[in-house]
Amino acid sequence: MIKDTARELSEEKIIPKRAELDEKNEFAGEILKDIAKADLFSLFVPEEYGGFGGGCFETVLALEELARGCVGVATSFAANGLGLLLY
Repeated sequence: MIKDTARELSEEKIIPKRAELDEKNEFAGEILKDIAKADLFSLFVPEEYGGFGGGCFETVLALEELARGCVGVATSFAANGLGLLLY
């Protein structure tokens, strides 16, 4: 499910816009909103707080597929999870 969702986002949302984002030097805010709507950010949230509670394996599954579309988007996704490591 995680890999399929991330692959679908990569193919439908990221790949069609990656060249434009790069050329215009723009942040992929809309794509990150799409990732949030697909609930992939819940990978970083523990189950007791309503998240998926994913570990390294699940996170890498999502990152690998997102990075197929754009490494910058995948990095932005991963960086959002870093803030939760404090908790």
